[in-house]
Amino acid sequence: MTPPSLLLLLFSLLIDCVPAQQELVFQIRNPIEIDRKDEVIVVRWETIRSALPSAEPTLISLRDLATGAEVPCQAVDLDQDGTPDELVFHADLKAGESRSFVLGAADQPQAPLASLTDARFMIPREDLAWENDRIAFRMYGPALSKEVGNGIDVWTKRVRSLIVEKWYKADESKTASYHVDHGEGADFFSVGWTLGCGGSSLWTGDSLVQPGAFASYRIIAAGPLRAVFELNYKAVRCGREMISEVKRITLDAGQNLNKIEVTYKGGSGSMAFAAGIVKRPNVESTVSKSNKWAALYGPTTANASDGFLGTGVILPGSAFKEIREDSLHVLMIGSATIDRPVVYYSGAGWTRSGDFASKKDWEEYLDQFARRLEQPVEIVLKERKK
Repeated sequence: MTPPSLLLLLFSLLIDCVPAQQELVFQIRNPIEIDRKDEVIVVRWETIRSALPSAEPTLISLRDLATGAEVPCQAVDLDQDGTPDELVFHADLKAGESRSFVLGAADQPQAPLASLTDARFMIPREDLAWENDRIAFRMYGPALSKEVGNGIDVWTKRVRSLIVEKWYKADESKTASYHVDHGEGADFFSVGWTLGCGGSSLWTGDSLVQPGAFASYRIIAAGPLRAVFELNYKAVRCGREMISEVKRITLDAGQNLNKIEVTYKGGSGSMAFAAGIVKRPNVESTVSKSNKWAALYGPTTANASDGFLGTGVILPGSAFKEIREDSLHVLMIGSATIDRPVVYYSGAGWTRSGDFASKKDWEEYLDQFARRLEQPVEIVLKERKK
């Protein structure tokens, strides 16, 4: 019989031969003196795989290091090659606050999350509609190309649940119109041939050169925390060149603004473009040249019970050139380089959603969003043994 002391020694040697599992700690700090609610944290997947070579998107666990609570996350495959490109999760950060989260391998897949975002191509209209827990939008495709342009439509919501598919089905079956608020919100917005709520256009000779409705689409991710899709537009003549456009739109849970990346192709050098918000009856405009945003705010409709709606657009960084206003739009004019994405943000906020009570609330949201873009959260990654 093997002595107990020898068994203990052999067991200890066996344990020492088993490699310790690695974990990755994300130390996140808010560098500015404003609170960040539902801050979107993005970590490159290649960074995760370098520390955790065996990490699989369906077999990972993200936890709050202080409380041990599980944190919902989403892996996003932006180029659709079968390997994720980024991991997305949310964190609330008070002014100047630091928090830590730990990522490690999981024994079994996460329980499915109730999705807070969605993006879908709607037949037979051929709209591309998308939403999160705060608001919804849509853009028009080939079927309506003779009736509308490339503007962004707004669907106001006063529920946190997803409504797009439900509203389309009810409207198609003639059981309920989404232009009437039945308790969840409605489509009160009018787009037509305008830029709507943050559409973009080439800009030449002080005029918009819009591409019309999108020609094709690709949905990259629908949720549960982030929706991403791309729209392709037919080339239009701008000066002597034919320019086409690819637009990638990202909407995260908890946010009222879309991230919009526009890439122009077919020309050379740089060119001017405009991102705009359409004027509505009795709205007031406000601009911040220092923080590079423009806003409109006023009655949602002529019916006072429909509350007030704010729209806005932010053009951060060196792309921003000036703010212009005409009879139809307030426009952020910027510079784009052929084959390189230019990024801006646009969206809307409704008083009946419960998130904004006044014009001041909406403009503070835009101002703080712009400041957060200028000073992103600081992320330090550290490996540790489990």
